[in-house]
Amino acid sequence: MSFFERVAVGVLAVTALGFSGATLAAVQVSQTDIVSTATRLVSYRHQRHMFVTSDGRTHALMNLGTAAGSSGALYLHSTDDGVQWARQLVLPSTDANSVSDGVLTGDSLTVVYQCSDGIARMSTLKYSSASRTWSLASTSKLPRASTTIAAVNPSFAVDANGNTWLAYVQEDSSSGYVMIALYVKPAGSSTWSRSSQSYGYSNAVTFGSDKRSARLVSLPGGIGLMYSVGPNIYWAERPLTGTLTSSWNSSVLMLAGTADQDPMSSHFSTVVDGQGNVYAAYTDAGALYLRIRSTATRQWTAQTRITGNSATYPSANPTYTQLAWLGGTKVALISNFGSGVNVYQSANSGSTWVCTTRALHTNLSGYFDDARVEIPAFPAGNVQALQQFQAYQPAGDGTVPPQYAASFRFSPSATAGCQ
Repeated sequence: MSFFERVAVGVLAVTALGFSGATLAAVQVSQTDIVSTATRLVSYRHQRHMFVTSDGRTHALMNLGTAAGSSGALYLHSTDDGVQWARQLVLPSTDANSVSDGVLTGDSLTVVYQCSDGIARMSTLKYSSASRTWSLASTSKLPRASTTIAAVNPSFAVDANGNTWLAYVQEDSSSGYVMIALYVKPAGSSTWSRSSQSYGYSNAVTFGSDKRSARLVSLPGGIGLMYSVGPNIYWAERPLTGTLTSSWNSSVLMLAGTADQDPMSSHFSTVVDGQGNVYAAYTDAGALYLRIRSTATRQWTAQTRITGNSATYPSANPTYTQLAWLGGTKVALISNFGSGVNVYQSANSGSTWVCTTRALHTNLSGYFDDARVEIPAFPAGNVQALQQFQAYQPAGDGTVPPQYAASFRFSPSATAGCQ
């Protein structure tokens, strides 16, 4: 029986790990010098904000809100130790609501991001390892169907043929409708074209209340889209043959989710390994799940629970999760576990998982129950992780407490460390 067949029939071996009665091999987080007035300091999970350049330094796009002044909110930072972050540059036209998605190619970082004027933008940033600094090389406006549309929560991907795909949530103030819009720019062209395909259309919601997110994924010979509409998560894909603006294949329901009140709940993450296999992790109703799309069969595995059942671990409540490919057959998955953070790793392309590291914050004071996490998709060596936390529990009146980031690092490992 092949690996995929074993998974599909639900016999994937997963080590369920947690608090109760266990001796934890823990690391203490360190507070960084990052301070923000924005709840979207490192949101959202389906987007990518952290990158590792060829000199081994780690860089992150973080939303500082108004903490850094009035010139913008999305700042690119760099670090050597994960604790001290050098502020490099700010992306234009950004505010406390701005979120971003980036792809690093060599020492060139391409970023799409939500802006204060309703227009999404794409910027190219260049890194110099000699001077250890970034420069803003170019910025362009991305398309929208009309001036009454706000382009929210963007992501992008470049496929194997060099075509650039763009997805964002389209909110039209004139008609009240919301949907996930898709655009494509053919290789060698400067012109974007609107896809005939769209998802999650509705004209009966308050903007932001029925949440939508979309993540484009480059596949061998194709392009994929993982997207959420309300609590549900879906997958669609299409080959690179034919007209690029034509319809995609029918969507597959990945998760029939449970509604929640979390405004940051794009609670899914994807990463692609060197063989083109797609890993998808997501949370729902206090549980952490994983599925894998085999590049050979182009099928998804059955949904597998990573953290065990909620009766055994009632205080775990994983909500925020992110994946990383560590090279070869090694994959890492990070998630909040209670108010701490667990790191799960697989050395065999997701066939089995162990909890290798638990990050604690007994040396810090603050409110950690909204423990958003961030790691790079493609780290090198030890993996830098951030955990967002707040100065105090929000009062529920719209006041945003000061937002901070705690740091820790973990090594690629197959040794259980949370038992």
